Amino acid sequence: MSRALAASLLLLALSAPAAPDTALERLADAVATDVRAARPEAPVALFLSGSAPELRRAFETLLASRLASAGLAPVVLEAPSAEASEALAREKGARALVRLTLGVDAGKVNARGDVVGTWVNFWSGRTPTRPPAPAAALARSVEADAASLALAAVTPPPPPLPPSSAEPRPLRLVGAPLTHLPTPPAALATGDLTGDGLDEVVVLTEHAVHVFAANGHLLAERSLDVLPPNTTPTREPFGAVAVLAGPPRIAAFSTRFAHGEVLVLENGALRFATRMEAVPLDAEARGAFVPGQTAFAPEVRLGPGEQRLAGTPARFTTFSAALSRVLLVQPDGMGAFYPRPSAAPIALSGLGAGSALGDLDGDGSPELITTSPELQPSPDMLRVFKTGESASTTQEPLWQGALPPGRALQVVTARLDNSPYRAVVVGLTKPDGTGELFLLRQGAP
Repeated sequence: MSRALAASLLLLALSAPAAPDTALERLADAVATDVRAARPEAPVALFLSGSAPELRRAFETLLASRLASAGLAPVVLEAPSAEASEALAREKGARALVRLTLGVDAGKVNARGDVVGTWVNFWSGRTPTRPPAPAAALARSVEADAASLALAAVTPPPPPLPPSSAEPRPLRLVGAPLTHLPTPPAALATGDLTGDGLDEVVVLTEHAVHVFAANGHLLAERSLDVLPPNTTPTREPFGAVAVLAGPPRIAAFSTRFAHGEVLVLENGALRFATRMEAVPLDAEARGAFVPGQTAFAPEVRLGPGEQRLAGTPARFTTFSAALSRVLLVQPDGMGAFYPRPSAAPIALSGLGAGSALGDLDGDGSPELITTSPELQPSPDMLRVFKTGESASTTQEPLWQGALPPGRALQVVTARLDNSPYRAVVVGLTKPDGTGELFLLRQGAP
């Protein structure tokens, strides 16, 4: 991730007046409260360590601001180690030292360390003994958010060598809520709608289309209630949405209505472009709904020539395509993986409706991402498998982890920063009838 992008994400999060506090702001408030409780004298030196420099610098700025507001005159130190920072704090004339290690783990941003006194008693002579106060252990954690995960992303290494001569980077995904939705999601899609090289996240709900930026901020939304109703709607929210190329547009079709729409994002609003009769399974794929069912009919047409995908199952709930591979998932958890659109499909089992293909480790080959096949899993699990020229869910997953409470029925991948690793966005239907987008990024420490 570039330093400019990380800084812009932080500034955007801090400058939005109506947005809730960010994870780093909440953590800085909590740590500052603990430091003040130790009653240190000003000036206070501040030393932070951690494996993510952008995250560390951002938190350092916020914490120093909180301590300055408390009248503690913070002095930020650059030292090779926590031990070396104590001597440097004395050289700077600090009366106390705050030492913290910052990191992201298990979906939380953690700050751990201590507050120590640095005043040297005259009677100690040459030995720099510590005073009895201040002295306190610091340990605080808050739920991570999209901005903190972006700042924590490790700067990517040089482009990987071909797969035959280099191992892909091991997967380690860290998740956090991206945004909450007033109603459950019916379909998800990602694509660059603003021309900045990064993807926006498009959410189709039962009655509307919403567009979110990479940091979870709402860019635009449009109600679909002006459309004529469908005579055979589904009981649960269901539909299809895709980001079309050249120029960027959104194709959205909810089973609540008789036809879909193609929309254009302009000046913070979604403008109607044209009516759509076919169901947009993907930017280059079209299909049809099974009337009254949360499933697609057994017919997939690919590309401008609308070539039919061979061996399509009787009906399917999920379609995903990436890097010339295609995945279909059926209601019973069975699936069909196509190494090429013209190849015979490989049968899979144990797939959840929330399934997708996407290159998460930057090796040029998409991984298979899938949720639990159970109807009401507790908790739902996200699993990642290798594909290559084949795919199997019987092998050991490359990564797996629990998702927040709710039904994970939609999964897409997205390019949300300048790294070669795509992020995972999961659409959750929450127990209280609302929805949530949950983000998982590769590369967080």
